[in-house]
Amino acid sequence: MKFSILFADALTALTRNKKRSILTMLGIIIGIGAVIAIISIGKGFENFVVGQLTSNDDNEITSNIIFQPKDMDLYYDSNIKFFRNYELSEIKKISGVKDVKFSESEGNKDEVNISIASSGKSENTRTQLVDNSELDLIEGRNINSVDNKLKNRVLVIDKNIVERLFNKRDSYIGKSLNINGLNYEIVGIYSGGMGMMGMMESSMYIPKNTYNFYNKAKDNNPSITLYLESGASVSDVSKEVVNYLTENGSMKNYGSYSFFDMGEIMDGISNILDNITKFIALIGGISLFIAGIGMMNMMYISVSERTKEIGIRRALGATKKNITMQFLLEGVVITVIGGILGYIFGLILAFIISAFLPFSAAIEAGPIFIALSISLIIGVVFSYSPAKSAANKN
Repeated sequence: MKFSILFADALTALTRNKKRSILTMLGIIIGIGAVIAIISIGKGFENFVVGQLTSNDDNEITSNIIFQPKDMDLYYDSNIKFFRNYELSEIKKISGVKDVKFSESEGNKDEVNISIASSGKSENTRTQLVDNSELDLIEGRNINSVDNKLKNRVLVIDKNIVERLFNKRDSYIGKSLNINGLNYEIVGIYSGGMGMMGMMESSMYIPKNTYNFYNKAKDNNPSITLYLESGASVSDVSKEVVNYLTENGSMKNYGSYSFFDMGEIMDGISNILDNITKFIALIGGISLFIAGIGMMNMMYISVSERTKEIGIRRALGATKKNITMQFLLEGVVITVIGGILGYIFGLILAFIISAFLPFSAAIEAGPIFIALSISLIIGVVFSYSPAKSAANKN
């Protein structure tokens, strides 16, 4: 018997009892819709987090390259130029670099990457620019509004960072750290660590007005900002720039070049968010299993009701294979149509939910193939036993 005839018979059988078919399909629609909505929102959140970490206020992808001198006194020499204009011109030629400028204060930003140094040691830190801080301190005080008003060069720092820069001591309060050639006094110590979902917390806090005042763009700034082309790898391009400067930089003999590797952090965050999304989607997928059981039950009822029809078909020459194929097609048609409608429902649900969130749901080609594949598998697996049962009836 031709496939087209079997397919037409399957559609006829399903439309014969529309209410039962729709109710069975509803379970598939809800299950697929839930999985698609979770995947879309999860991917949208992942894109949002990664974008916040790599982009500036103009949605440009940036990376900071920092020079760390061996002799900290170089920071105080106003005649020293850590980066030359010709170096910036050469860096622009590197693939993935759209532009490069001397770093400047980003007044609209609340977080920046800063290189701090003391006693020949240095650290790259994620630094929060604040009007005042309200941290649970181990010792010292928080940053206050007076510090901002007077542009005091003070900071509150993570205990783990300061212990790596200084030899262990009873107190670090009053000690100084060098930031871009200027000494900042440590006024508070707090116990830092990892934040939500494994994201690294800021490891230092300084007054926003102080940072903006002392870090205006200048050609003797020990830091430059790369503006990357869309799609460029922050980590790969930054490494290539650092390699170029290490080999050809005018200050290569007086220190080292480095960058804050957001790539590793972003990869870690992406993996965590991806695993969370998959786990939640797996829980949502349980509803698909239940929907499959419901469809199998519906198919067994259909087989029981159509015993006479099956007998007539067998008498007219239909083989067991024909009967099996017809009932399999009925199950597959229900699940595939349910999968397509579920995908559409999932996208609509994702966009409705994202309207109340600070990010948009992500639309990708992958979920449609996931929806159709799952639907097809459910249709075949949960229809096979009823189909064989129908084929074995006399």
